[in-house]
Amino acid sequence: MSLPPYAAEVDAAARMIREGRPLDAAAKLAPLAADHPSDEILLSLHGTALMRGGDMPAALAAFERAVGHHPRSRDAAADLGFAAMQAGVHDKAIEAFERAVGLDRSFYPGWCFLARLHLEMDDKERAFAAYRAALNTDPFVKDGAAIEDAMKAERYGEAERIARALLSRQPGYPPAARTLATLAGQVGALEEAPKILGYAVPLYPADIPLRRAFIVSLEEAGDYKGAIAEAEKLTHLMPGDVGSHLTLGRVHGHAGQYEASLAAYDAALPLAGDPEECGRIALLRGHILKILGQRDEAIAAYTESAKVVPGNGAAWWALADMKTYRFSPEDRQHMETLATDEALKGEQRSQAAYGLGKAFENDGDHKSAFRWYSTGARLRPDIRFDVGENDAVINGLVSAFSRDNLAMTAPADSALPRPIFIVGLPRSGSTLIEQILASHSQIEGTMELPTLPQIERHMRIAAGQKAGGEWPANIGVLTADELAAFGRAYIEETALFRTGKPYFIDKLPPNFERVGLIHKILPGAVVIDARRHPMDTGYSAFKQHFAGGHEWSYDLAHIGAHYNAYLRLMDHWAKALPGRVLTVQYEEMVADTEATVRAVLDHVGVAFEPACLEFHKNDRAVRTASSEQVRQPIYRKSVAAWQQVEAELKPLAEALGPATLARFESYIPKV
Repeated sequence: MSLPPYAAEVDAAARMIREGRPLDAAAKLAPLAADHPSDEILLSLHGTALMRGGDMPAALAAFERAVGHHPRSRDAAADLGFAAMQAGVHDKAIEAFERAVGLDRSFYPGWCFLARLHLEMDDKERAFAAYRAALNTDPFVKDGAAIEDAMKAERYGEAERIARALLSRQPGYPPAARTLATLAGQVGALEEAPKILGYAVPLYPADIPLRRAFIVSLEEAGDYKGAIAEAEKLTHLMPGDVGSHLTLGRVHGHAGQYEASLAAYDAALPLAGDPEECGRIALLRGHILKILGQRDEAIAAYTESAKVVPGNGAAWWALADMKTYRFSPEDRQHMETLATDEALKGEQRSQAAYGLGKAFENDGDHKSAFRWYSTGARLRPDIRFDVGENDAVINGLVSAFSRDNLAMTAPADSALPRPIFIVGLPRSGSTLIEQILASHSQIEGTMELPTLPQIERHMRIAAGQKAGGEWPANIGVLTADELAAFGRAYIEETALFRTGKPYFIDKLPPNFERVGLIHKILPGAVVIDARRHPMDTGYSAFKQHFAGGHEWSYDLAHIGAHYNAYLRLMDHWAKALPGRVLTVQYEEMVADTEATVRAVLDHVGVAFEPACLEFHKNDRAVRTASSEQVRQPIYRKSVAAWQQVEAELKPLAEALGPATLARFESYIPKV
């Protein structure tokens, strides 16, 4: 086929476009397009030059002329649709893309654009119909299947190569975008996943799995405000979809917005498809009701869930975790049936066994309780704790955060809200201290905030990019100004959880590993270590089925080793930062509550208020396993409770060793 006589002029115009001179190209192409209206490629290039140059009215007119001259051309209609979409003329864009898919029902990009345009016009029915058509005409299905096969076979490099190649051909393609986001998360690049998915969602707004993946990625990166916004968009798109409301409820719960979380779960309930699904929602509602202190309603929700969901060990443990709930003989038989049913998943059997342990403990049968707690710990799946690795982490912290290193901090900023970090090991009285402090008029209780670990991850990345090396040994490369920026970021990112009081509580026990980091980025912060006799701490942790983390707590020897590691690090902080951390011994707090409360408030720097002694009257939301206990006055029955199963706890005592036990001997009540 011979080239037209004006081919050189067309090539020159195309080169002008590539060089960033689209309006020069448009001027050159205008007379050619007028003289040769049968040349569809020429007309398309002319319209493209005008569009790239920002002259949208002229571009639309050019593309409309092209459609007029080539009414049976799918590509001419698509050009007009794309230009109209760029110009914000949605009606014209929809009309043009409908023309394009009418000419070619397998035109995948046309269906995708129609789905996007209909959603922008809030026409959800047509949007989802168009996207279903896109899925039915998807030309990249084989590539997507190849990605999925590579991921299942853990050939991650291959999956990444296919996904990147596919995204270069079809920007934002959902299966490829989700794959890259997953791979980013696997290597700890949690901030990259929302960037990848956030680019794809506007291009494929009707792809619901893509939206859900985006919400999860925002949560994992700590952007709860963004996750809530996206979850709300999802419920708007799919108001009759139970999963969308459950997603919104989950995100609100993670952000500490418990009333909103409960409202979302309440909205999901009438949309459930069957009694079993209602039961699963009831379990979620129960968790929020418990946090809100609505005890009777929580018990009713948990009981309903246990009744209608087969194999539901989680509901039985939730009832047990109310601490004061009493089980009937029939309840115990049901839990034992679940715990011994080898056909059930280990997680459900484990929780049923923990519930049974609590039932026997409530009856005073501590030997039987211990046996069932041990069974629950043994059945807990996917638990991995290495004493050597844990010790190496502690050694690294002691080495990195020397007294000299800790001398260089961010400048103190008295204008910032002042955080109060409550650290230690779980089941050591940290929630009680939090409840006491949160009863003060100047102090705000929040929740177990995920913010500081996220800031630490950012610091790790920044130090590695700046000087290489391993974290935390390379923390010294961060300047005072950089440390201050991380401190301000912490304050900014916790704003979602605060209402404006001058002090706020961040009670995340594992932050005992981050005391040095706290000192460096927030030198004005308050740090309190909640400490309890290691045998009571250890046994209390062993009896607790944690929702996640604390993998050291399912083996008595591991508990002892971890307690010693914690103690060693806290001793280091006491030497390197004398006076910086206030240790609150649980047994002393129980013996003389007022004296302990006054000492804590002095450490914080606020005046004593009687409400702090009536903490059990505070109706704030409490998210931890101790939520029921802190709604009661202080009691002494938890002191030395380990003695009831002293023989069974011998592995814990041996792991702790005589030196550690001797440090706490004075806290054992004398008979």
